[in-house]
Amino acid sequence: MKKRCMAGLAIVVLFAAGCTAMNPQQAARQQAGNYYNRPYEQLTTEEKMRLENHLARQDNTAWRTNAQVASGVGRLLQGVGVLIFSSR
Repeated sequence: MKKRCMAGLAIVVLFAAGCTAMNPQQAARQQAGNYYNRPYEQLTTEEKMRLENHLARQDNTAWRTNAQVASGVGRLLQGVGVLIFSSR
C-alpha cells in the first residue's frame, strides 16, 4: 500500500511540474503580481515575454530534476531487487 502511495505522489509531482511548460502564459498571468507587483495586463510586451521565459526555464529545470530523481530511485530499487534475489 505504501509503495502505491509513493508512486502516486511521484506521478502527481511530475504532472504538476509540467503544467507551466504546457501553458506559460497562464502561469505568467498568475505570477505577474509576485514578480512585478502589478497585473499581467499592465505589463509591457517585453516584461510578459521575460516572465514567461523565466517560468518556462524554471519548469524545465524541475522536469530534469524530477527525471533524475526518478531515475535514481529506479536504480536503487533495481539494486535492492538484485540483492534480495541473490540472497535466496
